[in-house]
Amino acid sequence: MPKHFIKYLLLFFTPIIIGYGIIEYFTRKLPLEYRPKSRYLSKEKDSISVLILGSSQMKNAINPAFLSKKAINLASGNQHHDTDFKFIKQLLPKLKNLNIVVLEVSYSHFELPHNGKNFWKNSIYWEYYHLNNFERPTWFKDRLIYLAHPPFFSKQLYMYYIDKSIHPGFNKFGFDTLDYQGDFKKLNYNLNLIKKDRFKINEKPNPEIFKKNTGLFFNMLDYLQANKTPVLLVMTPMYKTYLTKRNGEILKRRDSVLQIVSENYPNIIIFNKEEDTLFYSVFDFKNQSHLNPKGAKIFTKKIDSLLSNL
Repeated sequence: MPKHFIKYLLLFFTPIIIGYGIIEYFTRKLPLEYRPKSRYLSKEKDSISVLILGSSQMKNAINPAFLSKKAINLASGNQHHDTDFKFIKQLLPKLKNLNIVVLEVSYSHFELPHNGKNFWKNSIYWEYYHLNNFERPTWFKDRLIYLAHPPFFSKQLYMYYIDKSIHPGFNKFGFDTLDYQGDFKKLNYNLNLIKKDRFKINEKPNPEIFKKNTGLFFNMLDYLQANKTPVLLVMTPMYKTYLTKRNGEILKRRDSVLQIVSENYPNIIIFNKEEDTLFYSVFDFKNQSHLNPKGAKIFTKKIDSLLSNL
């Protein structure tokens, strides 16, 4: 290969590599929940007794600071049961003191597609938790955070460094104690405006996805039962406007799964607070389907009471 061609290649790619290196550096400096969770997992892995998994609803609803037992909440936005199962199989051998796994069974959990091996957060999980969800050997690119989801991280970089609109308050468990921003706060918790507010909810039944998802779900429960690991199945509180929008067919199928669980899995406790409108007001929610830190304190203390009696 001619030397001048190699020189041109270096002149072309060197600025690109340097530019990406700068972007990657500042991406890693973003205040992400994964960093404190990684530190806590590494430091306390031998004493953690409660593992919490699930989607953003679980992430927002359970603050380990209000649990008497040492716990880690590894729930994350759009995280599904297939990802949870991969976490479980990799973490059970590492968490020597683990005595219960907390899983989510939300209204439409069984009728939404799984994450799959190409889920963009797999790079996050590998870099911060050292959990390989790729279903293959990893290589260097898998550790690059920005490349995992450039549109998402570009927005985060803008909001944090330029717009300066991101002000998280992560505790040592990685729970954001300042996470009150959402539809309800924007509407100033005005009940009339909230009634008219449009929000995202799955209203399309999908029996085929349900069949696939429930198959994996029961495999996960069987795995935990074989490993003599108790399970707490949780349904977090939803605001009343969300409850009225649920599709009856989807809800009925979800509840049929809960019935099978209650009849066949003695190691599982079901904690269904999805329709609990007595203990939670509008001021406890970020939006129709997520609690804010104030609501999380109430909910976590209820879980703590349950766990304390086990």
